[in-house]
Amino acid sequence: MNAGREKSQAERAYEELERRLVTLELAPGLLLLEQDLVGLLGYGRTPVREAVQRLAGQGLLCVYPRKGIQVAPIEAAAMAQVLEARRVMERLLVVKASERADASLRVQMRALAERLDRVLDDASAFFHLDRQLDELLCRACGNEFLVQALAPLHVHCRRLWYLFRAETDTREAARLHAQLARAVADDSSAGAIGALNGIISLLESFQERLASRS
Repeated sequence: MNAGREKSQAERAYEELERRLVTLELAPGLLLLEQDLVGLLGYGRTPVREAVQRLAGQGLLCVYPRKGIQVAPIEAAAMAQVLEARRVMERLLVVKASERADASLRVQMRALAERLDRVLDDASAFFHLDRQLDELLCRACGNEFLVQALAPLHVHCRRLWYLFRAETDTREAARLHAQLARAVADDSSAGAIGALNGIISLLESFQERLASRS
């Protein structure tokens, strides 16, 4: 098998495993063996191992030699640190995206905001559009190092969103994301920061609920 094909399989294995972790299909705390994941994902050992190593580096999996692979729990203390870092780093991202987005990306941001406006109580639709917004912001900001640093924080936050999906006002969450998309499209750094603060505050409310359950 050539290297390009192997890399493609590793990327697909990573994306599928990340999806199962984010949606809690693989429950926090679950202990697995490598062969379990090979059978579950349908890829060979090498791409699955690469995906596991990548997700372990992001803190989503814990690898224990000769014991197995554990899905990382969603812990209040760890999420507090994730949100503390994301609040600061993503402010820079949305400011730079507001400043640097080209005309095509601004059009896409406005179109995405309109789609978010139409989200009512459909959590799946919201999660899909949220991910699209993250991708547009990352493309617009023009700083690959910042994008790479934020990527694992976004994944942890998606797990938190999903954990509290039944308790979330999906319409309000979508409204905040639409506000962020429009602010970036309009080159309004202040508006983007304001919308981001609302999004992080909502995530912090989930983290506080999680802490109260501990």
